This record gives sequence, structure tokens and C-alpha cells, in this order.
Amino acid sequence: TISIAQWPKNSRTAVYSSTFIITIASAQVQLCEPFHMILDEAGLRQIAEDIEQAEEYEESPPESCMPLTIESVPLSTEIDDNPERKRPYLPSCYNVYDKIKGSIHLAFLSHLCFILASLFYLKLALVTLNWYLYTKRRGVPQDILDEDTEEVWTSWTSENGADYIFDKWEAYRLEYELLYIMGALFFVFVGLLDLIRYFDCLNMVLVLAGVAGMISALSKTYQARTIWDFVSVHMFFIEAINLLLRKHDFEGVACFRIGDVCFLIGAVLDCIGSYVGIAEHEGLWVIQMDVFSCCLWLFSALTDITAEIYYLRKRVGGSSDGIGTVQCY
Repeated sequence: TISIAQWPKNSRTAVYSSTFIITIASAQVQLCEPFHMILDEAGLRQIAEDIEQAEEYEESPPESCMPLTIESVPLSTEIDDNPERKRPYLPSCYNVYDKIKGSIHLAFLSHLCFILASLFYLKLALVTLNWYLYTKRRGVPQDILDEDTEEVWTSWTSENGADYIFDKWEAYRLEYELLYIMGALFFVFVGLLDLIRYFDCLNMVLVLAGVAGMISALSKTYQARTIWDFVSVHMFFIEAINLLLRKHDFEGVACFRIGDVCFLIGAVLDCIGSYVGIAEHEGLWVIQMDVFSCCLWLFSALTDITAEIYYLRKRVGGSSDGIGTVQCY
């Protein structure tokens, strides 16, 4: 063994000692061992090798110790504008949202509920038109039709000996409530499904429109039904505006736009009918306008699902992974 005090007396040891000291100074390594430590040649050589490895480690650390990144992009990197990016920097709930947004099953379930709701509303309008024509043939005054309460109908049918008309009215009211509630309920389903698909709070407007429609159907007075109808149709009008302003992220949205425009026209006609109802000037033309509005809504629903099927088939045909769904509607 050679003590530190004897290093200058031995040429080979002096080389190791000078290399050792210079390397320590360049690497800025602080020695923690006592200065009077005793080292042999093998120990000095091992220390020099360890310091060289430390320098190499500083210059190019191993991959396992690299800063944490996702897809070779640092976490601090700002969001880019690449639409193909899958947003790995966002929490896992957003990845779940991506899967829900592209769900074929939710899309077609929403379209199916829209079709059923439109069919119930169209049936409701036709039933109302049929009842109006029936009462006019039987000579029922317009003020009785406007009041449309059980007390008014009971009094009028008793005075005119037309109890059979009262029975018809009861059957009509039951059918009216059932059709109105079912149609409004399916619109609530459409709003909830679209809320899940898009995470857009504006889809709650359609839910509120359906709820207002159900309240109107269950109202016992003409004034209450008219007010809740007024609220419901204006909610539908806001939803129609929302559909027109919604951006589609695929090519060829003409069919969807046609459906949105038809839905908007139908909502406008319903708003006009609600104003006439509040003014208590309903007539045959209002009911006929309601029938036409419901036909527009049904056409809108059929157009939407037809366009969905067309673009789905187009994307599946041109997709290598077999996934083809319209990403945004």
C-alpha cells in the first residue's frame, strides 16, 4: 500500500493521483472520505473508472431516466392544432369522452328517439285535427272548444243532450295526453343522449322543451296548457338555432343541414301557433299549420338518420380499421 504522503515519490502513483485530482476538480465532486485515507493502485484505477462513467452519465443519461414525456412530447408542451392528435395530455375522462362521442350505438339511438318523438307529435296533430272537424260537424261552438275543460263540456253536453260528444271528448283527451307525453318524453331522451355524446350544456334546452311539453299535456286548464306550450315551442326554437350553429367535422353535411333547416321552420311555425293560442284566436288553419310543422320535424329526423347511414357506410368502406362513425352531429 502507498499512503497519500508518499504519492510524489512514486511516478506511477503520481500519474494516478494527478488524474484523480484533475478529474475530481472538473466534475466538481466533493470528497467525503478523510484525506489521510490509504489507497492502492487497484483502488485508484477503480475510482478513475467510476468518475469517467459518471461523466458519461451526465452527458447522455439512459432512456429510463429521461424526463417524463407522452409520445415524445414533454408534458409542458402546449396543445397543438393537429386534429388527428388523440389528446394524450388530457385526463382519462376525456379519452372516455372520445369513445362516447364516436359511438355508433348512441348516435342511432338518438336518431331513433327523434323519429319516434316526431311520429307521436304528428299523430297528436292529426288527432287534434280530426277532433276539431268532428266537433264542427256536430255544431260545437268555438268558445267551448277554446275553454276545453271538463266542467264546460259537461255543462254544454247536458244542456244540448249530447252526452255522446262528452264521451268522445273524454276519449280524445286521454289520447291527447298519451301522445303528447310520449312525444315529449322521447325528445327528453334525445336531449339526454346528445348531452352524453357532446358534453354540451345547450343540449339541456331540448330536455327542458320535452319536460315543458309533458307539463302542458298534464295541465287541466286551457290557459296552463297554452303557457307551457309557449315555453316548450320556444325551447325547441332555441335548439333549432343550436343545431344550425353546430360545426360538423366531416365533409358533405348538406343532408344534415337540410334536416336542421326543416326543424327550424317547424319550430318557427309552432311559435306562431303559440302566439295565436295566447291571443285565443285558434282556428282550423292553426291546427293545419301544426300538422305541417310535425311533418317537417319527421322529415328532419328521417333525413338525419339517412345521412348518418350514408356517411357511416362511406367511412367504413374507406377505413382500414373498420371504424366508421360520423364524429359530430
